[in-house]
Amino acid sequence: MPKTRAEVGAYDAALVKRITTLLDSPAHWNHSGSGTCLPDAQSFSLICALQVTIAAAAAEQRTGRGPEPSDCRFQRTSVGIEGSCGPLFDKLPLFAISRVPGVATGRWRDDASATEVWRGVMTDAAAPVLMEARRTVDVVTTKKYSARLVGFNNDTATTFADIRRFLDMLAERVSSRAAADIATEGDTVEVEIYAGGAGVIRTYEGWFPVAHFSSTGDEVHFRMDTTKQVPPNMVDRRILLRAAAILDADSVWNRSDDRRCAESARTWSIYCAVQKATIEVAGAFHHRRPAAELVRQIVEERTKDRSYEHRLMDYNNDPSTTVSDVRTLFAEALARIP
Repeated sequence: MPKTRAEVGAYDAALVKRITTLLDSPAHWNHSGSGTCLPDAQSFSLICALQVTIAAAAAEQRTGRGPEPSDCRFQRTSVGIEGSCGPLFDKLPLFAISRVPGVATGRWRDDASATEVWRGVMTDAAAPVLMEARRTVDVVTTKKYSARLVGFNNDTATTFADIRRFLDMLAERVSSRAAADIATEGDTVEVEIYAGGAGVIRTYEGWFPVAHFSSTGDEVHFRMDTTKQVPPNMVDRRILLRAAAILDADSVWNRSDDRRCAESARTWSIYCAVQKATIEVAGAFHHRRPAAELVRQIVEERTKDRSYEHRLMDYNNDPSTTVSDVRTLFAEALARIP
């Protein structure tokens, strides 16, 4: 797998060649795909061929790996400190980070100060394949589709020869454009380190423990344990106490959450109460802070038989949820913090 942006083009071009192998005959092309990709499919729409190949490549990197912490190694390149932790979160993320004065997404601890903080982005190495695939549709046809890959694939005017030409063009495009594409994408990541080289990495999937951290002018190395998230601490406890106080009456509970939390609001959903409390207590908000993750975990336990897309929002908006449920939600979360 690639370890720098400069290596992404060759990796992604190889992925496209694997997709071409998957769609090697009209019999293996599904000309009427819905965008839903079945695990036992024998023929593939364009979007499913892309997704199946990308997922398989990530799975191959995980083969033979146990649950041990990921080894993260970054080196200085022409664009900064770049590197990889290997496969994470069913993807192959690349990192680009730099040392900064402090965290931007809220204080983690009150009992110690970080000795080093690094911030940057993590981006899936395969992301440019899907990005360029959608753009390639706009190159090969003037037609406009509501969903470009599905629409182009299902168009009665599209032939198997068109699909093959599309893939040839896609391979050329990712080879030359992937490095630039990946530089414009990504999710924010922060690494904060304390005495002894231990700390936490904040990602879009959660906060995870970091150990054995070391850095020089040209290298950063640490171990990241994604088998367990960082537990909530006393700062998180204060956040949940404040969130419970914000939602202290039915009259201030917003039962129509859209996960947009205005500073001028006078009513709050569960999500917005946690966000407001986090900003007041920790100074800034992170979507996956342990306090919020604990609330999500309890909601998940309470609603395991319900199909929610966004747990906090959907639970908040569920007509069966009562203000008593909201109060016990925070009470239960507080009881779980030692």
